[in-house]
Amino acid sequence: MASIIDPVLAKSLIKEYQQQNAAAGGPGLLTPTKQPINGYFIDRQSLETLLSNPNVAGISLHFAKHPDFAGKQDNVFTLAFAGAEPNTNTAAGTTSSYVCTGPIFDNILPCPPNCTDLG
Repeated sequence: MASIIDPVLAKSLIKEYQQQNAAAGGPGLLTPTKQPINGYFIDRQSLETLLSNPNVAGISLHFAKHPDFAGKQDNVFTLAFAGAEPNTNTAAGTTSSYVCTGPIFDNILPCPPNCTDLG
């Protein structure tokens, strides 16, 4: 289970990521408007759609190329996310703890401009 983090520590870690991402030689992950990306906003309806399945134990997030930049060298990414159900397949070679059996969402809103003030 995820842990609740102290707000002061959260702000400090987020700031450190933002400084490294925007720095010359940093990872340089970008929004579709080519700003350094700070995060994403996931809407409630998408989450409720996934969590309405009683077998879903949580949400699986995957970094993905933003569809508008597919096949291009630009560092513009999004998150693909889906409900994750415990993997009950016991066949040899099965390594995933969870499986996706429902819809997969992407094209979520980047921050900036869709940011949250943690203050």
